[in-house]
Amino acid sequence: MKKQLEQLSAYQPGLSPRALKEAYGIEEELYKLASNENLYGPSPKAKEAITNHLDELYYYPETGSPLLREAISQHLGVDASRILFGAGLDEVILMISRAVLTPGDKIVTSEATFGQYYHNAIVESAHVVQVPLKNGGFDLEGILNEVDDDTSLVWLCNPNNPTGTYFNHDELKGFLERVPSHVPVLIDEAYFEFVTADDYPDTLKLQETFDNAFLLRTFSKAYGLAGLRVGYVVATNEAIEKWNIIRPPFNVTRLSEYAAVAALEDQDYLKEITAKNAKERAKFYQIPQSKHFLPSQTNFVFVQTNKSKELYEALLKVGCITRPFPTGVRITVGFPEQNNKMIDVLQHFEF
Repeated sequence: MKKQLEQLSAYQPGLSPRALKEAYGIEEELYKLASNENLYGPSPKAKEAITNHLDELYYYPETGSPLLREAISQHLGVDASRILFGAGLDEVILMISRAVLTPGDKIVTSEATFGQYYHNAIVESAHVVQVPLKNGGFDLEGILNEVDDDTSLVWLCNPNNPTGTYFNHDELKGFLERVPSHVPVLIDEAYFEFVTADDYPDTLKLQETFDNAFLLRTFSKAYGLAGLRVGYVVATNEAIEKWNIIRPPFNVTRLSEYAAVAALEDQDYLKEITAKNAKERAKFYQIPQSKHFLPSQTNFVFVQTNKSKELYEALLKVGCITRPFPTGVRITVGFPEQNNKMIDVLQHFEF
């Protein structure tokens, strides 16, 4: 076994609702608000697409997901040859890390961000530099200061998970202008569709100027297809060609591809869902206790507290499963009745 695996552990999901009921003696229904899933689910058209193609289950998928690649190409206005799919962004991150990193290479990212950047770098025997957060968000200047000749990848998560914060277009443009052009900058926009900020980066536009800016997005969040695992990266033809060598030949399933195409086509449903999220998210910031919340552009709110275990358990008692972190609790924005319960707890919690 690789020696560096001793530094890591397998992903540990939170306890299931059943296990939590047993552990805490809870009898009422529990709502899973810990993983930033879209509780409204996918477009009905995506479900219909799955049903219509059930008789094709014995076929292997078409390698490279050509139907979805063409749909994304038209939707984003980019050449289809610049798109690569994975079984969720987790696999995309794994493929890129495996293709690029060699022992002793260096990646630069932030602390308190998506853990798969770190995880896959360690697997490839790379060195990881995690720059501290600044006001709960990515410190782009601090990251830039850590980039050197040994840097093989820079990972930016925007908006960031788990904090929900973002950096704007001018900040990203200024960063790309100063980072060495040979250093790939991976910009993970998993929560892009939930963003309401007017100054959020137009990363596709920036790619026209900066060949080293690579864009990652997913169907797991706003599109409600987390259970089907579809993520993708938009990069240069040269990068996609190399990364495609790493991609397992049938990594995105046939049903996943059909569902994602249908979900992408139903932009009216997507707009309806994201509008509901924005309305419910705003409720959290209307209470005095919101001074403890980091500003969010996602479908979750990060509550800063040194009593994360106590807050987690207080929310659990009203039926809401959230995600505790050392510096706070991440709360997925749910349905109105769930959000009202959590807001009531937050209003009476002693920070």
